[in-house]
Amino acid sequence: MVITSPTLFARARGGDRFWKRRRILSLSAHYFGRKKNCYSIAIKYVHRALRYSTIARKQKKLDLKALWKTRITGGTEELGTSYNSMKYTLNDIGIGLDHKILQNMAIWEPRTFRGLALLTKAKETEKGLNSLDGPSVSGVVTRGML
Repeated sequence: MVITSPTLFARARGGDRFWKRRRILSLSAHYFGRKKNCYSIAIKYVHRALRYSTIARKQKKLDLKALWKTRITGGTEELGTSYNSMKYTLNDIGIGLDHKILQNMAIWEPRTFRGLALLTKAKETEKGLNSLDGPSVSGVVTRGML
């Protein structure tokens, strides 16, 4: 668009008001009552809805992470280990599986998940983390026994 004078520049800016109102009213089209027809009222409710949708996107991620952790914890407790020990041991071994994959394995592939849990238990006993769970030690436990 070529603007050759201030008058044409002023005229060219006139369309912004229409499209600004159109955008707000299209976002409020599914509301009830004057909230969908009256621009000044629709602004408030559209901005509120956009603010809530922004917050909800972050909250959805947090809710999914909590759900994944609950599922993984349930699977690991069922197999006799803990979530944290499994997570750290898998990282030490070099198996890089994230929370989403682990929770899918816990639900849809229980044999694979059981294999990972058994691998975790074996590595922990190899490192000596669960040495007190094995044979009962009578007397004093020293550092050399660990």
